[in-house]
Amino acid sequence: MWRVLPAIGFGIVLALAFDQAVRLLFSPTTDHDYHWYVSTVQYHPVLGWSGYPHFASTKDGIRIQTNSLGYRDREPVNAPDGKKLGVLVLGDSFTWGDEVRMEERFTSLLEASCGSLCDRLPAIRAINKGIIGYGTAQSLLDYVLAREELPFDVVVLALYAGNDLTDNGVVDSPSGPRPRLIPCDRGRAGQDLCLEGVPVPPVLDWPEHRVLDPRSKTASTFGWSGLVALAGQRRAPGSVIERRIAGQMDDLMNAVPFPIVKRTSDAPIEDRLGQLEAILRALDRIVRAGGKTFGVLLFPSARTYAGDPEGELHEYREILGVLNRLDIPVADYYEKTKGLQWTDLYSGPQGHWRAAGHQEAAALLRSLLVTMVPS
Repeated sequence: MWRVLPAIGFGIVLALAFDQAVRLLFSPTTDHDYHWYVSTVQYHPVLGWSGYPHFASTKDGIRIQTNSLGYRDREPVNAPDGKKLGVLVLGDSFTWGDEVRMEERFTSLLEASCGSLCDRLPAIRAINKGIIGYGTAQSLLDYVLAREELPFDVVVLALYAGNDLTDNGVVDSPSGPRPRLIPCDRGRAGQDLCLEGVPVPPVLDWPEHRVLDPRSKTASTFGWSGLVALAGQRRAPGSVIERRIAGQMDDLMNAVPFPIVKRTSDAPIEDRLGQLEAILRALDRIVRAGGKTFGVLLFPSARTYAGDPEGELHEYREILGVLNRLDIPVADYYEKTKGLQWTDLYSGPQGHWRAAGHQEAAALLRSLLVTMVPS
């Protein structure tokens, strides 16, 4: 045995040397020009992308962290709290809180302070399920797939007039293709919307579609290994990726309430307002069928406060008309804040709300909840 040990040791040294040579010769590539938020999400065959669980990083000095479900929120509580009103908020990067800290977001402020409305509302537990880049259709799909995850009483959709209609109607995004909810053809009696483009093609080089997921526990534990690093940068064979996606779809098919149709065109949807109305009608119906209350927080981009050069305000008012026709309670952010300058609320002409913008949204949402929650 003592004669064998040196040979074993020498073999280990050679193996480690080979492993490190692999690292030197095949170091991970860094030429991907992805939008920064892609690192906070993961591939999803129906949604296009979903939040990546336990993500932690810093952006512009602001701590970014997601919970075990992939949302930028605290850890979920499975048991309902009868003393608190559970308010589940759907939305995009404004809801997610891009450019502000978690405690500065309107969902956090909704819990922290109620002012003169305290005597008309119970204590609130806000559940933030915003995902960067989502359109209204993806928020609806996310809701129907994950509505059983957490207990809640009220659903609020934060609808951004600045780009939600566009996001609903187009295919492309910084994360690759996205799904679309489109009007069904006449042959599908009783169906208003059909789901097209799923499973979403994994066009982006998603980490979970590498030979070894570089964000996995194995990769983090053995990140020093050249072979592990190599496996984490190489895309898995197409057949392997297809099998992984098929396995995911098997688990999701029964939860999708819309007929799935083949995508025949990548052209943008022309009737964007009609598409939005159908999506809102479906979301309202599904939420109410589950015994919950549904409302919308509608808000514009900073452009509307700076002379509205792109005519967004006209479309904003059309969306208000849709919500009124559908009898969906709505909080009109622009009506409340139109006397302010965009610099009072937004970080830039194309930016998100600064802390003051979230404060206005929280106050407005509390007023909306007063009308939605029985006294």
